[in-house]
Amino acid sequence: MTAVLLADVVGYSRLMSTDEDATHVMLAECFGGLIEPKVSEHGGRLIRSSGDGLLVEFGSALDAVRCGIEIQQELSKRNAGAAPERRFQMRIGVNAGDVIFDERDIYGNSVNIAARLETLAEPGELFVTNTVRDQLLGHPDLAFEDRGRHRLKNIDPPIQVFRVTQAQEQDKSLLGRMRLVARRTVALPPMRRSVVAALAVLLAIATFVGTVPLWHGQKAQSAQASIMVMPFRSMSNDPQEGYFADAVTDDLTTHLSRLADTVVIARATAFTYKGKDIDPRQIGQDCDVRYLLEGSIRKIGTKVQANAHLVDARSATAIWADQFDTDVTDLFELQEVVTGRIASSLGLQLVKAESRRRNRSGDSNAIDMRLRAMAILIESITPQHNLIARKYLQDSLQLSPQSAIAWSQLADVLMRDYLNRWNEAAGTDSNARIELLNQAEHALQQAFSLDPTIALSHMDDGFIRRAKGDHQGALDAFERALALDPNLALAYAQKANQLVLTGHPKEAPPLVLKAIRLSPRDPARSVFSWVLGRAYFAMGNYDDAIVWLRRAVEERRTVWFSRAHLVSAFALAGKQTEAVDALNDFNGALPGYTLARIRDIYSQEIPNQHLAFQATLNELFKGLQQAGMK
Repeated sequence: MTAVLLADVVGYSRLMSTDEDATHVMLAECFGGLIEPKVSEHGGRLIRSSGDGLLVEFGSALDAVRCGIEIQQELSKRNAGAAPERRFQMRIGVNAGDVIFDERDIYGNSVNIAARLETLAEPGELFVTNTVRDQLLGHPDLAFEDRGRHRLKNIDPPIQVFRVTQAQEQDKSLLGRMRLVARRTVALPPMRRSVVAALAVLLAIATFVGTVPLWHGQKAQSAQASIMVMPFRSMSNDPQEGYFADAVTDDLTTHLSRLADTVVIARATAFTYKGKDIDPRQIGQDCDVRYLLEGSIRKIGTKVQANAHLVDARSATAIWADQFDTDVTDLFELQEVVTGRIASSLGLQLVKAESRRRNRSGDSNAIDMRLRAMAILIESITPQHNLIARKYLQDSLQLSPQSAIAWSQLADVLMRDYLNRWNEAAGTDSNARIELLNQAEHALQQAFSLDPTIALSHMDDGFIRRAKGDHQGALDAFERALALDPNLALAYAQKANQLVLTGHPKEAPPLVLKAIRLSPRDPARSVFSWVLGRAYFAMGNYDDAIVWLRRAVEERRTVWFSRAHLVSAFALAGKQTEAVDALNDFNGALPGYTLARIRDIYSQEIPNQHLAFQATLNELFKGLQQAGMK
């Protein structure tokens, strides 16, 4: 999997026929003084170049697109004073996908598509496929203009094509249209002036989110925004009320996933900034996010006052700010009004969730118990915190048994104990683990009966089905979770994990990279590293597997399976010294794991009869034997 950039000089034959020597000098200067340095700057590898074109390979689509944009911008500056017939212009196409390597070149359908894209582009333009666009949506510096579906020569089916520009160019166009309308409406009568002003706002929103005017008969399309909810500050006099602000932050993060075409950064990453005074522009760069929702919460008894403001992370300027007064029992109203304000401010579609009334409770104590459970898990996830959160949720449900979200969160806590062998699951009593699984399944069924639209419920359904050996059912459950919440980072990683378990490891890496995009500073990042490492292991790509498995071990040293796969990957890659060292480290950190015990775990506790996965297990056992595990 790689990104390829293919570029072609416009009118090369005409330039050569006009003045061959001057054209040759100009080409050499542009290639040596501009193109090659830009390729090197963005980590590209020049595969081949001819008199009028070049093919470059990049490690990421972002590097390829940035390189292409900067080349086009610099060429535009150089052409500013040149006569039209002497301008040096290029068309550029970028695609991402699998390629075939040999010693001197790269081949494959991905390269062919990039070549066809380049022919579609106008001079000075950069075109990409929907594959590239989907990877880069929400990036604060890029804007995508839909150029429709095209049938490309010898390529089937039709390809969706997008023109890429820097977002600032789109912003300047937006400001220009707004100023033009403003100048023309000053002299109008008040009523007509207000109508035209309203139309101007609609036009601005349409331009901002990448739509085309509906009167052209085309479908409006929204470019993805990227948002992170920063930890709300607690303004209550009682320091112990801080849990409330944390829980509301978490709820708002989940609720913002109702915004269509929006990347919402996971709260696990957001809470790494809690209590820190950091410039919004720095956070925007660190997390590749365009907007930040900041605010504060003051809770006095059952009354809640929330202050919120939406900030553009590129400029650190506020888009809007407002104050909301509500009651603890009306927290869903608070979420809906804040989310609605963001939707209207950014011109985004607000997707209505179903059955949310079933999660409402008139009992402020029940809500308080649930929020305390959420807040303690936000602070850190440990066996003790899991146990305390479970008690809070059980008490909440005693007071308000009709809360679907509380049942869903209880199922999640119970499954966490089951999967991690925490609390009563920590011993050797298999009945205790089975009882935990049964309790989790009961809580989940209660949640489903009250509201089947909670994404967390479907993710836990996936965990339960996996534990019971229903691997296709687990994959379906993770897909349902993502359909309900396209910003649930852990669900992307778990879907990827399930693809490995069902024999489709090649489909897993893009999903894990999506999870990392949604939560780049996640405290549970080791899960992402582990899943990606095992996917490469299952593909037989042991060198890449070693990179990610080593990272998984460094991030969480108490997990046996990432250590076992790392040992095996070293051995299967022919790195026997490293394999022995990793095995000794494994035995020292987690004594008692033998080849027989690991075989038993996979055959009894994680049943999976899929032939492709059984082949992966056989390779795991083979590598462990080669490393010297008894």
